[in-house]
Order: sequence, then structure tokens, then C-alpha cells
Amino acid sequence: MSEFNGVTDKRIKYYRTLPRPAEFVSELPVAAKGRELVKRSRQEITAIIRGEDNRKLLITGPCSIHDADQAKELCCSFASMAKEVKDQFLFVGRFYFEKPRTIDGWKGLIYDPNINNSWDIEKGLKLAREILIHAVSECGLPAATEFLNPFTPQYYSDLVSWTAVGARTSETQLYREMMSGLSMPVGYKNSTRGDVDAAVNSLIALKNETCFIGIDQYGNASVVATTGNDTGHLVLRGGVRPNYDRASVELVQKASSARGLLNGVIVDCSHGNSGGDYRKQPEVFEDVIQQICEGNEMIVGLMTETNFREGNQKISKDLSGFDKNSLEWGISITDACLSLDSTREIVLKAADRLRKRNR
Repeated sequence: MSEFNGVTDKRIKYYRTLPRPAEFVSELPVAAKGRELVKRSRQEITAIIRGEDNRKLLITGPCSIHDADQAKELCCSFASMAKEVKDQFLFVGRFYFEKPRTIDGWKGLIYDPNINNSWDIEKGLKLAREILIHAVSECGLPAATEFLNPFTPQYYSDLVSWTAVGARTSETQLYREMMSGLSMPVGYKNSTRGDVDAAVNSLIALKNETCFIGIDQYGNASVVATTGNDTGHLVLRGGVRPNYDRASVELVQKASSARGLLNGVIVDCSHGNSGGDYRKQPEVFEDVIQQICEGNEMIVGLMTETNFREGNQKISKDLSGFDKNSLEWGISITDACLSLDSTREIVLKAADRLRKRNR
């Protein structure tokens, strides 16, 4: 508007209107069986983190999704593995579409699906929703993600059974408010330094009713009032040093219960717990399974970073003109991941150990 000329938006290149969430969702609806799977798996995850279901959560998938076709194929592979261990694990696929950046780098499928700084966000949102619909409706696989932007949940949260708040945002008020109103269980990771204080504070705040500014399903700027979310739980991801070992886990459990947090904890086998080396994830995984077999029932789940093929491939920080067809198939373009075969090996072995424990 003319009265704002020269005062506001001096550094804005453009605005581009996105479809309203309600319109977007109606154009890409989920089948009834998909809706039922999301509803049921949310209930099952909640029961597991509260110790009411003896199975353990297994949340695995790529560090980030960069190829929709590969992601859909991975859904089928995960769903097949899930059937083999369903008596011991509730298998949840990891589908991360937004990436937090400390300085710079690719921001994820939603923001830059073409991986060339073209910022086709509407395409990215569509691809994210299509992948999740395929997971829950076609493969019967519950889905996990990390919401970074407070507006994105309106576009696909109806397809998500578990969400995380990452180490970089675990003490941010914005995320406490957003998570307070989400309909699925929420895992809070400890900080990048390794301390859990900020995450514990957030979990306490998460249970409270709150009010914040957001958008509704019709894209209107709105006052959003929440009832609070009592499904919050800690995710130990390590920091300066790992925190998956027995002593660290017991210390965290005591500190949490002393402040009234009774839900179980999940151990992330990657990130600080593996020292940034994807090849150490099986070592962490096996140690945690051993703790469970020895009687630690407060450990309710594990996370791994897994793709079709191991490792990762580097992409240029300057993505202008980058050709995504030059990428190798099935290899992460962000954090290095375990291969699908290696993951299957440790998961099947763990399921056998848990079966023997339960006899």
C-alpha cells in the first residue's frame, strides 16, 4: 500500500500467496484408513511413553527427505520391516522436511524441493503431504517429523503421529506454544551442549494452557488458545559428550521425576550420541537395548538416521543452478545415515533379545 512505501518491506523481494491450509488439505485428502492409522498410532505412542504398552518406539528414516520418489519407496521398505518386529516395536518412519540451519545450507524439501534456491514452497508442501499420505494410507506406516515453522503444521499435521523439537529450539517460547496445541505426542531433545534443563522446562510449560498468534485452517491471522499437551517426553541426543550410557540415563530420569515428569525417554542413536559418526549408531543402539533388557523400563524408544545407502553426499552451499539429477540415489544430502540393510540387522537382533527378555 502506498502509505507504507519507503517505510516497511524495504528488504522484501516479493510476497507470494500460498493456498489456505483448508483448501490445500481438501485437494490432497487422506483416505479413511490413513486417518484411522494416524489416530490409532498416536494413541499407541502415548501408551508406550507412559509405560502402558510394553513395546518400544522405533523412529527411523533419513536425516532429511530430498527426493519424494525415494521417500515413498523407503516407506514400503520400512513397512515390511515393521511387520517383522511388530510384537516388540512400534515402527514410526522419520520424514523430516524442514532443516534448522546454524549459518546456512539447504533448508529442506518444503522450502527448496528443487535444491536450486528456487524456493518453490507450494510444491514442497505438496510433496511433503503426498509422501505422508503414501506412508499412512498405502503402507500403513505411522510418520514422525519435526515442525520448524509455526504455520506448516496446518498443512500436514493431520498425517503425523509423533513430532520432535530439535536441540537448537528446545528452549524457545514459540515452540513451547506451538507444541502445546498439537494433537500428537511431542519429543523434546536436549540442547546441543548436552544439558537437559531447557528441555525439562519446556516439557513442564508444554502441559499448560497458553495463547499465541498463529493462523487457522483458512489462513487467517488468529489468536490460538490451547489446552496444553501432556504427552511431552525427553529425547536424549548427546551433546559435547554422549548421554545414552546407563549413568547418564539414570541421572536424567531422576532429575525429570523430581520435577513431576513421569513419561519415559527416547534415545537418539545419532548426533552427539554417535559423535557425529553414523557408523557408531549400532553401538549406541545395542547398548540401549541392553539397558532395557536389564530392566530400565523408562527407556521407551530409540531413534536412528537411516537411508537406503550409508553415508552422505555433499552439495554446494551455493545451490543456484544445481542439478539434482547429479545426486547419487539413496544417499543423504545432509547428515550421514546408516544403510537400510544395517538398520534391519540391528533391529531384528534387538527384537530377538527383547523377546527372550519377555519370556
